[in-house]
Amino acid sequence: MPPDPTATTAAPATGRTRHSRLSGTGSFALAGALLAVFLMASTAPSPMYAVYQREWGFSSTVLTVVFAVYMIGILTALLLFGSLSDHLGRRPVLLGAVGLEIVSLLVLAFAPGVGWLCAGRILQGLATGAVTSAVSATLLDFQPPGSGRGPLVNGIAASAGMAVGSAMAGALVQFAPAPTELSYLVLIAALAVLFLGVLAMPEPVTGPTAPARRILRPQRPIVPEGQGRTFALLATTMLAAWTVGGMFMSLGPSVAGGLVEGGSHFVGGLTVTALAGVGSVGQVLASGWHGTRAVRLAVPLLLIGLAAVAAAVVLASAALLFGGSVVLGAGWGLMFMGGFRMLSALAKPEQRAGTSAMIYVVAYLSAGGASILLGYLTTLFGLNTATIVFAVAAGVFTVLAGIGSGRTR
Repeated sequence: MPPDPTATTAAPATGRTRHSRLSGTGSFALAGALLAVFLMASTAPSPMYAVYQREWGFSSTVLTVVFAVYMIGILTALLLFGSLSDHLGRRPVLLGAVGLEIVSLLVLAFAPGVGWLCAGRILQGLATGAVTSAVSATLLDFQPPGSGRGPLVNGIAASAGMAVGSAMAGALVQFAPAPTELSYLVLIAALAVLFLGVLAMPEPVTGPTAPARRILRPQRPIVPEGQGRTFALLATTMLAAWTVGGMFMSLGPSVAGGLVEGGSHFVGGLTVTALAGVGSVGQVLASGWHGTRAVRLAVPLLLIGLAAVAAAVVLASAALLFGGSVVLGAGWGLMFMGGFRMLSALAKPEQRAGTSAMIYVVAYLSAGGASILLGYLTTLFGLNTATIVFAVAAGVFTVLAGIGSGRTR
C-alpha cells in the first residue's frame, strides 16, 4: 500500500531556513535536550512520593495509581496523536507539548491534595506522550545522514534525563526549602528556555499539507506495513526494559528508603539515578553496536541485577540493592537502546513519528501495568514480597526479549 498522499514527508534538514536561526546540528541537540528535560520531569516526583504519602495519608496502592495515571496520559496522547507531527509538522506539536508540560508542573507544584496530584500527572503524561514521538522523529530528521545517532541520542537523553531528574529532586527534597515545589519550578524555567529554542528551529516536515479534518482527527501509532511479526518479536525488548523501569520509578525509592536508616529521600531518589544513569553510560559505551548485540548482552545483565535486587530485599542489604541497581541499569540501558534501534529502523521516513509512538505505547503500557500491579501486591503482601515477585516476572520477560530478538535479523 503506497504512502498516504495527503501526509507530509520528513527529510533531513541540516541547514537554516529563512524563518529560523538554528542549524540542523543545533536543532538535533535541542531535540535531545528537550527529551532529557521532559524525562527529568517524569522522575522528579519519585523522591516526593514518600512526602506526599506522609502528609496526605494514602496507601501504596494509591501511590502507584498516581504513577500509573501519568502512564495513562502518555498512552492517551500516543494512541490519539502519535503520528500528528508527521502531518502537522514537528514544531507545532513540540511547542504545544512544552506549553502543556509547564501547566502540568504548575499544578504539581501547588497541588493541595492527592486529587490535584493525579490531575497534574495526567496533564504531564499527555504532554510527554505528545512530545516523545515528535522528538524521536525530529532526532531522525536532523541526524547526520547515515550516522544512526538519532536512536542513540534518544536513548541517552531519556535515561540521562530520568537519572538527573530523580537525583536533583531527591537532593532538593532532602536539603532545600519548599521540598515539593522547588524541583518543579526549576524544570519550568528550563522548559521556558527550550520553548524559545523550538521557535528558532527549522521545520523538517515538508510536502503537501493534510486537510484540516485529517489533522484534527486522531493520528494513531502505527506498525510499519509488512513488519508486524518482526515488530512484535522486537517489542519484547521494550516489555522487559520498562517492566523494570516501572518497578523502580514507582516504588524503588520506597524500597531503598526502607533499607537505609532514617529513610533518606535523597538516597531513595538515587535508586532511579543508579538505574537510569548507568543505563545512559552503557548506551554511550555501546553506541556503535548493532541493536541485536546490545540486547544479547543486556539479557544476562538484567537477570543478574534482578537477582541481586531480590536478594537485597531478603537480606535487608542496602549495599546489595544499589550494587544490583548498577548492574540492572547497565542491562536496562542496553535493552532500551538495542530494542529502540531495531524497532525504529523498521519505519520509512513518513512513518517515523507513528512508529516511535507505537514503540512508546509498548514501553509505557509495560511500565504502567508494572506499577499498578506492584502497588496492589504491596498492599496485599507487603513491599518486600511484591518486589521479589516482580523481579521474577521481569526476569521472565527478559528471557523472552532475548529469544524474540534472536529470531529476527
